[in-house]
Amino acid sequence: MTNSSFLPVFLSVILLFCACSRSKGTKEPKGVKNEVTFEPDLESLIRNPGMGWVIYDDANDEVADATDYWNKQDEIARNYASCLYIRWRWSDLEPEEGRYAWIYDDNFKALVQGALDRGLKLAFRVYVNGQDNIKPGTPQFVFDAGAASYEVEKLGGGKNKTPYPDDPVFQEKFENFIKAFALEFDNTSKVDFIDGFNLGWWGEGHHLKFQNPLNKQSVFSWIINLYGSAFENVPLALTVNSEVGYELEKLVAFEGQDYILRRDGLGSQWFSDYEKGIVKGNFPEKMFIAEAAYWGNGSIEYYSDIDKRHDWTTWNMYYTQVVDEALEHHANYLDLREALESERYVTQALGQVERFIRWGGYRIYPSEISYEKQLTQELKLKINHTWRNIGVGVMPNNNLRWNFKYKVCFGFVDDKGEQVKVHYSKEAEPSDWIKGKDFSYEETIDISDLPTGKYQLVVAIVNSIMNDVGEISLAIQDQSLFSENKWLKVGSVEKK
Repeated sequence: MTNSSFLPVFLSVILLFCACSRSKGTKEPKGVKNEVTFEPDLESLIRNPGMGWVIYDDANDEVADATDYWNKQDEIARNYASCLYIRWRWSDLEPEEGRYAWIYDDNFKALVQGALDRGLKLAFRVYVNGQDNIKPGTPQFVFDAGAASYEVEKLGGGKNKTPYPDDPVFQEKFENFIKAFALEFDNTSKVDFIDGFNLGWWGEGHHLKFQNPLNKQSVFSWIINLYGSAFENVPLALTVNSEVGYELEKLVAFEGQDYILRRDGLGSQWFSDYEKGIVKGNFPEKMFIAEAAYWGNGSIEYYSDIDKRHDWTTWNMYYTQVVDEALEHHANYLDLREALESERYVTQALGQVERFIRWGGYRIYPSEISYEKQLTQELKLKINHTWRNIGVGVMPNNNLRWNFKYKVCFGFVDDKGEQVKVHYSKEAEPSDWIKGKDFSYEETIDISDLPTGKYQLVVAIVNSIMNDVGEISLAIQDQSLFSENKWLKVGSVEKK
């Protein structure tokens, strides 16, 4: 063995910082930390999982023709939205037993692909009840197999057949569907969330009807746990304070299966003070999906008369109230809906669209990162880093299905562009970060195994179960500091 094997004990390491466009440029004496500061991006549309404006195809009438839909929604989708929310009937998604839309329905596949091509994620609600719909929510083969049913009002007049949710035939067939549905869509690279209840009118848990009224609790537990066992990766959502009551929802869904909260009814009397308290009381532990109460081609005066508590004279007034309430209650998502509503939003209330882009959901970035210029004799690099969330929402990294998969990670990139070392922060947890606070941490990184040479020090929030892919876009003003895979360049490191 040569004497060179003992040299690491005496190695010196010089950290040379390439001052980024936002870094402090003054030179400091040896032994003093260099600080790199970053300016936040307060304006741009940032698409991150678990947040953003949502456009809809809501099939209470015919499902959208994909070509027509994207012709109308293309500009909205590209410039403002982050997610396409597909609310289709089970009878459209499985018109014949085992014949699923994602395999056999070219229109459905084109609708989905159109979203993915425009950089949007997907979300779903599956209707089983036919109230106020042009056709039954449940496919005919379920009734042919013997499922007991009752009638509800059909859109445009007449009746729709609807199954009792405590009927064993209905439950068997629906379980088969949900398991197949999850095999296709339990994929966070494509899907942001799934509504995981959907019984009753409009899938909101209203006007539930059972063969035996005593089965309400058992049916609720059955369907929540059905979705919960089928979807292991994609977060599940529940409209809070449905007919089953918040206490049961809390026990079975929000605590038992770690569902996230949604409320359909913002900007109206239907979003009660009690429900507002529930939503605020669950922040920041759970993220919130918000949806406005009023939409469609009626006049705003008509909806104002219905609501009783408010007096709107323009849609801009109404949308301003909706965005106010969404931001006040820490919403991660808000609805632009279908073409009529989304067009009205951007032509009559564009400022509100932009306001939610700026402040809705989470908008996180490292405000400052500092390093010691010289290393200890043990060849350990100390890094101090401070993070901010300037959005009103929360990154739901703590959700059971995300399971803390996103981690703050520092990396060393060599002169060939290859990342030769990574270090996960053991302290920094993005789901802790809320607006109005700085979150600061100190890391000690052992670089004794780092070969001599020059490196670029980078940082990202990575998906730790997907080969450290940088999936989270950081809200940094200077986009030139990012590599293609969302790693932020911080400074140069040279080990001699």
